[in-house]
Amino acid sequence: MPVAPGAAVLTFSFVGAVFIGFVLLGLIIWLWGSFLDVHEHNPARVRSAMTAILAFSTLCELGFSTHGWTCHWVGIVALVVNLWGGLDALLRYPAAHDFESFFAVKQVSLLLVKTFSYAFGINGLGAHVGTFLVILLVIVWGLPVLYLMAMPLDEAEQVAADEHDNVDLIVRLWRLLTSQTERQRYTQSSKKWFNRRLLVASQKSVIAKIALCAASPTYRRSFSKGCRSV
Repeated sequence: MPVAPGAAVLTFSFVGAVFIGFVLLGLIIWLWGSFLDVHEHNPARVRSAMTAILAFSTLCELGFSTHGWTCHWVGIVALVVNLWGGLDALLRYPAAHDFESFFAVKQVSLLLVKTFSYAFGINGLGAHVGTFLVILLVIVWGLPVLYLMAMPLDEAEQVAADEHDNVDLIVRLWRLLTSQTERQRYTQSSKKWFNRRLLVASQKSVIAKIALCAASPTYRRSFSKGCRSV
């Protein structure tokens, strides 16, 4: 019995979308592996890169919802999953967790929730099943693969910078809301992070160095020789 032309076109589109999805995922994995080869022992740099990737994918998923490619509730589910799952994992990176831990169970559960939300929330799934598979391969399942690839091979490096922060994101937010000591600690940590970023910027840019020296007496004393030499 001959295959209807419409069915043949759908089959070809489906196979093509699957092929494109695997090619994109393979390219992303190759690029990510090359990045990790250089920054394998620099968890802060790896975390920053993964945060940028998570932010970009979140914007894409919200864009799918805004343009009507998915239902609006799918965008909300994606945002919640990316915050409670993805952001929580990045804040605790590179700490390792057992497969039986709440962290692992939560991550797998959120991944399943996101997968089913796209399965039931893509408008016209029958006509866009190829697009659905590309989204699953690259965005939904691809991000956890990149996170697992980024985990250090050395068990001695699989620890959080501060074990006090190796807690669920909701617990961390609750501490910030209820504990003044925790807010002060977070504020001091944020200031140190910001100052380090300013220091790096001043070392890479003459204009940034001049601006910092002009605006801050502390930086002016720290870079007094550099300021005079500019």
